[in-house]
Amino acid sequence: MKKLLTIALLIAMAAATTVGEVKLVRKDGKWVRRAAPAKGTPAGEAALIQQKIDRGKYRSAVKAAKKFLKRYPTSPLREEVLGLAGEAELRRKRYWQAYEWYEQQLIQFPSGEHFEQALEKEMQIAEAFLAGKKRIALRIFHLPARQEGIDILQGVAGHAPSSPHAESALLTIGEYHFNKGDWTLAIEAYEQFLKLLPKSSRAPHAELALAEASLRSYRGPMWEETPLIEAQQRYKAFAKKYPSKARKAQVENILKEIHSSRAEKQYETGRFYIRTDKPRAAAYYFGIVVREYSDTDWSKRAQAKLDKINPPTKSSDKTGKKPEPTTEPSDIKDKKENKS
Repeated sequence: MKKLLTIALLIAMAAATTVGEVKLVRKDGKWVRRAAPAKGTPAGEAALIQQKIDRGKYRSAVKAAKKFLKRYPTSPLREEVLGLAGEAELRRKRYWQAYEWYEQQLIQFPSGEHFEQALEKEMQIAEAFLAGKKRIALRIFHLPARQEGIDILQGVAGHAPSSPHAESALLTIGEYHFNKGDWTLAIEAYEQFLKLLPKSSRAPHAELALAEASLRSYRGPMWEETPLIEAQQRYKAFAKKYPSKARKAQVENILKEIHSSRAEKQYETGRFYIRTDKPRAAAYYFGIVVREYSDTDWSKRAQAKLDKINPPTKSSDKTGKKPEPTTEPSDIKDKKENKS
């Protein structure tokens, strides 16, 4: 009998959702009656806004929230109502409008009870924009909002620096750019993370991702070598700082690949000068490969090119080969100086 009564009370409680009906709440181990919130008081009005959301009347909830904020400018429940308005708009998939409500909440109540919840909602909105959700403008236009998503995440980090939310926001930015192949922007995002949160438990992840983004930004042997050099330095620093993580990520093999790529870069530069009829400049770069990258296959190729440029003679050194230039020929130096 008691069990049946309990079930009946639960059903009655779930059904009592309109103004004026009776609600049942658990108190001191018993079900007691409590009148539904009434209009005319801040607490009652806030509860009614929540009821509207629960019933799916999101537009009506937003209108009620606006009236509440106008009617009760000093109420401590304003923070909660701003959040309720944001929740109503979010459920309507009006992401930008929801963000504006949450942003008001964070600005007006930086130490509020619902501060972290608002940050999480802004994160959710930003991720929706980055995933391709549109921003509704003037009620009819649906506009791409990926940059808005990035800006929101930057704002989250600004609202709560050195917090887990800031970590997640900044890493989300980095990973978004990384996954799109925007290496320069990914590098900037990971650098910002490490600058602001150097002691974060997620710093190793950011450092490894930064090194990989640097490596991937290298466009090939006919392009600038700087990305390779930066990637090499970052991988070496990572291996020194986190040896076990470096082994797991096979950093040693990656460094060997970078070493070989740098050799290829010098070799291809030498070939370029062969094609432009500048054998002395070509010999300089082939010589770099032979001296500094002797442990790569490119060294043998470079030596073969040197032998064609400077065939062995009796007047050559002990190896029978003419020594290649060890300093940059003047025409290369002049070209670099003109570029700078």
